[in-house]
Amino acid sequence: MAGQTILFVLTKGEETSAYKVRIKYFEQALKANGYNIVNFEISLSGFRKYLSYFLRSPPKNLIETAKRSDLIFTTSPILLNAILSYKVAKKYKLPLIVDVRDIWEEYAKTAHSFLHRLGATKRIVSEYYMALEYASKILVVTKPMKQYYESIFGTNDKIVMVSNGTDVDVIKCNNTSNRKEDLVYLADLNHPYHNLEFLFATLKDSNLHLMVIGGGKYLEAIKKEAQTLRISDRVSFVGRIPYENLASYLCKAKVGVVGRPFINNVGYLHAIPVKTYDYLAAGLPIAGYGPKNSALEVFIKENDIGTYVGDPNPNFLLNELAKLIAKYEGYTQKARKIALNFDRKKLAQKVVEIVNEILG
Repeated sequence: MAGQTILFVLTKGEETSAYKVRIKYFEQALKANGYNIVNFEISLSGFRKYLSYFLRSPPKNLIETAKRSDLIFTTSPILLNAILSYKVAKKYKLPLIVDVRDIWEEYAKTAHSFLHRLGATKRIVSEYYMALEYASKILVVTKPMKQYYESIFGTNDKIVMVSNGTDVDVIKCNNTSNRKEDLVYLADLNHPYHNLEFLFATLKDSNLHLMVIGGGKYLEAIKKEAQTLRISDRVSFVGRIPYENLASYLCKAKVGVVGRPFINNVGYLHAIPVKTYDYLAAGLPIAGYGPKNSALEVFIKENDIGTYVGDPNPNFLLNELAKLIAKYEGYTQKARKIALNFDRKKLAQKVVEIVNEILG
């Protein structure tokens, strides 16, 4: 209802990160519908991160801010966002919406195996599930994720799919004759799960050129991997690019690449990385690789919009890339048409409807 206040509990970080972009469109739509938006960002740098996970206690200023709110909206991962939001929402009997973008609790089993064996992640996940149980709505980004959480919390209208998407007005290519880069990979290199090493191994015995967009703490390690394989002359690193400038880079490429480790982990299997939709908006076919029968593989095949390799054999991927690059122009209009179904502005209206329902 117009005039009511929604408190967004987020993690302090890069404004161009995928989740910040997603939340920005939700906030804009809610503001346009008369809601007051307040942001509270949790700082998790250095030692504070471990202390926050150990204590899991809401900061005093979050408690005070929540007191003046009508609804709390948070996004996960990180799980701590949801846990702290739940505690202050419960304290003031406020409705809570948790936007779940990844099944972190499954990813953590392999990514943080030591902590998992010690039982640390189990305690965190237990409290996280208390937050989801309390929540008025749980938003998820793919159908398999919806089914996963329905198996835990039951089948009802509490779990709602609000897909990831793209801004088709920001990412569009007016000139498609300047696509001189064979491949593009858009990545937040603060995360290790892109499996760029496999793509680099594929390029080793080819003449294909790759443009990597993104930065983060793993960037230098990735650059060294390219040097070790002696492909630095065919891999260009352009760093972080503001979302509003992304089109000028994507529109130079012929094929967009999306990769994940070849691990049958639910976290990888159920996700469709955000970059997929930005590639489509730029008219790019998709070359995916990772575990077999993933949501990404199903998406690519159902829409006939590229190729997917579920076998960790670089030769298989190289053959598929070569075929896709040779006929990329035939995908341009189709990719763009699919992207229109995932316009962030339209998806954000679904969030407005959900909030209206809760506060109405």
